[in-house]
This record gives sequence, structure tokens and C-alpha cells, in this order.
Amino acid sequence: MAGQGGTAKEAESSVIDSLIENEAEIVRLIQQDASYLRGDGKSSGIHTVVNEDETLRGEFDEILERFHEKKQDGSNGLRTVEEQDGALEQSHQEVIPPENFSHVVGEIYRSSFPRMENFAFLQRRLKLKSILVLIPEEYPPENEEFLKQSGIRLFQVGMSGNKEPFVNIPSDLLTRALEVVLNPDNQPILIHCNRGKHRTGCLVGCIRKLQNWSLTMIFDEYRRFAFPKARALDQQFIEMYNDNEIVRIAQKNNWLPIQW
Repeated sequence: MAGQGGTAKEAESSVIDSLIENEAEIVRLIQQDASYLRGDGKSSGIHTVVNEDETLRGEFDEILERFHEKKQDGSNGLRTVEEQDGALEQSHQEVIPPENFSHVVGEIYRSSFPRMENFAFLQRRLKLKSILVLIPEEYPPENEEFLKQSGIRLFQVGMSGNKEPFVNIPSDLLTRALEVVLNPDNQPILIHCNRGKHRTGCLVGCIRKLQNWSLTMIFDEYRRFAFPKARALDQQFIEMYNDNEIVRIAQKNNWLPIQW
């Protein structure tokens, strides 16, 4: 008798395992309101077997929940091949950040110049309000169109990078860029130049000064992003930058301390 009972139990579990693996079959049976799914209080009902197995019960409840969510938005609980392909394509789009992308602090991010394949990531994942570009050149039309369609504001504080022998970032331009970045009304915000290394690195380095980072930590971060072309002039600029004016502005507007 025990052997027969075990065989019956194994057969029932096998049925459940098969149905769990095939979510579409579960949904079809639910839609038909099949008596097998309703259960008759005997050991042959699906609910009886599921309720006796905690793991199966959890999986079954999850399937039911997904089905009812689909019903509420008017679908039949199943996705067509085209919908699945579209979802897969969208997920691939969303996970392509620009080169040299990184989180800075709070809702401030940095990267190289975004390209078209990065647009979905910036809009859907970061949900940007603003972009601050640090190059003086005109912004590409395709990027401007993306910002217009996405409702993202563009701030441009064009500056030339620090280069020997006589090209230096003007301190007032750096202060103006910091005003844009630190203003919570503009966040989430992305800072970028061309490569996201030197001009962006100088701006981020000055943000770190406002956070009271040591110069050792600031330069270590700068060099990691600027590798293999770290510039001694950039590091000198960060060290010598006079932040009195931006501190005054930030304190007046309650932007400090910068929240992690």
C-alpha cells in the first residue's frame, strides 16, 4: 500500500512539475476555469498537491499573480514572440552606458560623450533632468533631438582643457559649471566632455574638494579615469582652484553639505 501511495504521489508531483515548467499551460487552464485547477478536495486536485509542497505553492502563487496582473492591463497573460523580442531589445538598449560612465555622488553622474546607443540608458535608467557638457563645440543635432524628445535640459559651459604651455581652464567657468551641477533642481544630471577624462575629471575633483576629500584621494580618482593620459596640469588646477565663491553660493542655497 505504501508503495502504491508513493507511486500515486510521485505521479501527481510529476504533473505539477510539468505544469510549473510550462507557464502557458497553467494560464490556459486558468482561463478555461478547468475543474482540475479548482480541485475537488481529493488528492488528485492540483491545489491539494500544491498546498502540500511549500516550494510548489510559492511557484504556483507567483504564476497566478503574474497572470492576474496581465488580466488587469487587458492582456491574456501571454506574450507574443514579437513582444518578447521587443522586451529583449529594450532590455539590451537600457544597459549600454556611455564609456567612462560612473556615479559621482547623489544624483550626479559622469561619462564620455553619449552616443545614440546610450540614449535609452540615460533616459530610462538614469531618468536625467539635465546634461552639462563641457566642450565649446556645437552639440550634435541627433543629441539635441534626443534631449528635446526626452525633456532633458542641456547646459553648456564650454572650456578648453589644461594643456601646455598656455591653455588653462578659467576658474570662473569651473565655478559656473559647479553652480549647475550642485543645484538639486537640475538633478539627476550627467557631466561629460569628449572622453570624460580631463575636463570632467577637473570638475569632479573640485566637487570632491567641497566634500573635503584629501588631495591624495582626489588625484587617485582623477588618474583612474584619465588613464593612461593623466595630466599634471589638471591635478595642479584642482589643487589650486579657489572654491570660496562656489562655497558662498552653495551655502546661500543650502546645497552643502553634498548628500551621498
